[in-house]
Amino acid sequence: MRFRAFRHAPIRHAAARLTLLSAMALIPIVAGCNTARVSRSVVADMGGDDPDAQMDFWHTLATKTVACNDDAFHAILLDLDGTDPNTTYAQRVAALKSRGLLLKSFNSPANQGVRRGTIAVILYQAGHIPGGVILTLTGPSERYCLKELLYLNLLPPSSDNQTFSGTELVGVIGRFEDYRNGNPADLPAAVMPPASPNFHGNPQALK
Repeated sequence: MRFRAFRHAPIRHAAARLTLLSAMALIPIVAGCNTARVSRSVVADMGGDDPDAQMDFWHTLATKTVACNDDAFHAILLDLDGTDPNTTYAQRVAALKSRGLLLKSFNSPANQGVRRGTIAVILYQAGHIPGGVILTLTGPSERYCLKELLYLNLLPPSSDNQTFSGTELVGVIGRFEDYRNGNPADLPAAVMPPASPNFHGNPQALK
């Protein structure tokens, strides 16, 4: 289930949807360190591919203090494809690498907090975002993909080593989906991660 589908879910999911969209308006700028780990991923308990299981996954992910790699990659695949047939973390990593969405050198464990640099590379590649001179010459890297996404206001100001809370990750995926489907500036502020007061990226993205 893509994130867009969650926004337009049937009325019986209205409470869950309202909880998530309300939380997205409060996404903080400060994130945890890259050594954060979770004891158990959301996808371990809610990895089903039917619509109800996917709905439960999105809603539960948004409540987590730390989003781990396994949950992040499941969320990315759900948003890109509407489905994630992979049943293990190794399969998700292999699927993303086969599409060029993860760096070949990526080898972080499933339960480690997902790094913003990792997500930046995935979104940069999946969105076919035109990069600057360095990215054009050297290929994707966490540092420069993050810079491109900061410029487009798709990520809040941060370093590539910072992690995401579940709410932050869901908000970023929602913003990315709107970027792919149209102008992210047209998305209502109540469902977007707020920009930092010190934001110095593309001013057009904030209009």
